[in-house]
Amino acid sequence: MLIRLAVMVLLFICSATAALAVRQKVKMSVQPHVDTTLPSIVIISPIVNRGPVTLAKGAKLAVKGIATDESGVASVTVNGKEVTIDDQGAFAADVMLNPGQSQIVVAAFDANGNKSQQVITLNRSGSVPLADNVNGSGQGKNYALLIGINGYKNIQPLTSAINDVNTVTQVLRDDYGFVTTVLIDAMATRSGIARELARIRKELNPEDRLLIYYAGHGFHDKETDTSYWLPVDADQNEVTEWLPTRDVTDELHRCKARQVLIVSDSCYAGTISRSFNPNLAGEGSRNNYLQKMMGKPSRVLIASGGNEPVADGATGHSPFADAFVKALTSPFDTQFTAEELLTRQIKESVAGHSAQTPQYKVIHNSGHDGGDFVFVKLR
Repeated sequence: MLIRLAVMVLLFICSATAALAVRQKVKMSVQPHVDTTLPSIVIISPIVNRGPVTLAKGAKLAVKGIATDESGVASVTVNGKEVTIDDQGAFAADVMLNPGQSQIVVAAFDANGNKSQQVITLNRSGSVPLADNVNGSGQGKNYALLIGINGYKNIQPLTSAINDVNTVTQVLRDDYGFVTTVLIDAMATRSGIARELARIRKELNPEDRLLIYYAGHGFHDKETDTSYWLPVDADQNEVTEWLPTRDVTDELHRCKARQVLIVSDSCYAGTISRSFNPNLAGEGSRNNYLQKMMGKPSRVLIASGGNEPVADGATGHSPFADAFVKALTSPFDTQFTAEELLTRQIKESVAGHSAQTPQYKVIHNSGHDGGDFVFVKLR
């Protein structure tokens, strides 16, 4: 009898323990998921991948970037002030800087209250001195607008355009003293590109130089002989959303800058303008040649190819961008023209490793008057 009673008690304890375990398991299964993932912040401008940034001029700095999170980005602040963000998480804000060292704090908050932030340390100093001609007279500045698009919304994405732009930006800024503006992916809409072109054009002085670098899809309409850059939101069936390159050259015609160079790494890039073969030899010494080229207005194009498709990069950079960066990093001289850069260091390298042949051309009806874009390496 006692044994039977003990067995019954043991069975009761086991069943109670099992029931408790089931209840705990059910309770755990209905616990709500707690989101602890921090939002991601990518700073597009200024470029900050080499520590403190030295500004070339001005007290106002445009801070641009993209914030993303799986649960959605609720808000973004720059130095404690909330800024507007679009559906893709892109944001922009103007920040005023005091002379000397400053810090900019960019914070992103998701819908569950998680916060991440990036701190940018900058040093506002005087203007970067530039040798505007071989005698060193004149105080014009170098500006660059760089556009790179990988994440096309409606057409085939690219793999290396953004990496190309970031690397070229770094070389232009660090080695040549360019003041750079970068538009990548969500910021590179048709209206965004046109707006930045117009803004930079208004800031330029007659002694300045402007370089525009485009890495993205291109298209040439043979029936109308019109070439296009395709913004990030372009639809292949809606031409009105594309950016005609004639719109870009129209901006150049109104541009005050002495020299403008477009570097286009896209399909059919060579169709932007008609061909032109400059006389590289010039008259007299090479210094004389550089003086003449720097003193005359120029509107020229370096195209990664002609009326042909060009290669995207499978190993980090496109064939053209790889050659362009190497040529700028280790040029044959400290001062050189865009035409020299192409013919001496880029053309053979790209044509020898791909099916495309880079070209140098004058952009007609845009203010060209016999000069060339002259690079001056600072270090």
